[in-house]
Amino acid sequence: MTYTEAVEWLYGAVPNFQRDGGSKNYKIGLEGPRELWEYLDFPGSSIPTIHIAGTNGKGSSTHLIASGMKEMGLRVGVFSSPHLFDFRERAKIGSDMISKDFVADWVSNHVKAFEERGNSFFELTMMLAISWFEDQQVDWIILETGMGGRLDATNICSPEICLITNIGLDHQQFLGNDRRTIAGEKAGIIKAGVPVVVVQKDEETEVAFTEKARNEGAPLFWAKAFDLPSDLKGTYQRFNINGAAQVLELLFPESKSLWGLGFTRVAKNTGFFGRWTEILSSPRVVADTGHNSAAFAFLVEQAAAECQGRQHWVLGAAADKDMSSVMEQLPKDAKYYWTATSNNRTLSAAGLAEIGSEFGLIGATFENVNDALDEAKLAAEEEDLIIVAGSNFVIADLRL
Repeated sequence: MTYTEAVEWLYGAVPNFQRDGGSKNYKIGLEGPRELWEYLDFPGSSIPTIHIAGTNGKGSSTHLIASGMKEMGLRVGVFSSPHLFDFRERAKIGSDMISKDFVADWVSNHVKAFEERGNSFFELTMMLAISWFEDQQVDWIILETGMGGRLDATNICSPEICLITNIGLDHQQFLGNDRRTIAGEKAGIIKAGVPVVVVQKDEETEVAFTEKARNEGAPLFWAKAFDLPSDLKGTYQRFNINGAAQVLELLFPESKSLWGLGFTRVAKNTGFFGRWTEILSSPRVVADTGHNSAAFAFLVEQAAAECQGRQHWVLGAAADKDMSSVMEQLPKDAKYYWTATSNNRTLSAAGLAEIGSEFGLIGATFENVNDALDEAKLAAEEEDLIIVAGSNFVIADLRL
């Protein structure tokens, strides 16, 4: 089996949430991934692990921590999702992605057993990553949950410390309709005696974390303000920086100068992309994977603070997202470029335009992200700002 054949086989595993959403018998639970882990002889079980959950900020926090640890001379295996441009982004050591040969060999060696077991795409790719980390003898593993926490496949791990980032309304059909209920699902990663850092303290979600930590006898730490610089420039990154710094201070209190330096080298050390990332300077174009109401609250604030002229928003969205809660935050005097993407889970450009019109947001429709961006660049003046956002699928289609 070649690399291409192996990836195609993995993509064919059902359910595949990134491809299909929750429409194809989406299953959650820990029995399947535990049995798969046992079949593979528990790869990674002896490697210290950091487990991260949250609505927004998981990816940034994961890569902040990984970059900080790299500056300390540690080899850190990172499992994160979804990927943007290359399937192999899901498993990285520093900025090095999993090798094509390992992917091909791993799938080839186990394909018959996998077919019999019927594991999901997420379960298989998680175990692929952990198996590679074991093979490469990394010093640490960071596991980012896919969705939720309590029943997320990554929750079979036995971590040294947990981190819970922002709690917002997303995946409500699986996690609950209010932030307190969703926080309870995220709190499901808290384990007996294992320290947990929580970034966000507010009345609606606090009780979910305090009760779970008390029941598990887990030391609970609310992230304090560290005021550390970073090359991740979104204003929302201050929360992720505080959470990541709190984790590293608890693990490596004597090495702050090193891991703090790592926060300023996240892109270089890990290849992280798509969080208020500038992709063109004239006219200025930034790309951000923000895709829900909580993320857009920060994006709208950031755009208003940085734009000296008119704002141009190139927007796409997954079909299962609540775009009304996003649209109601967007400025009515901006120009809009509604776009579809190559992913079949994306809302049509016409569908987006219809929702936008309900909020007085008028724009043109495009079937291709790059065509939409080209049109925005033609229309933008020197002092204008173009923001490309709304979905990972939008950023993944960019021609860079």
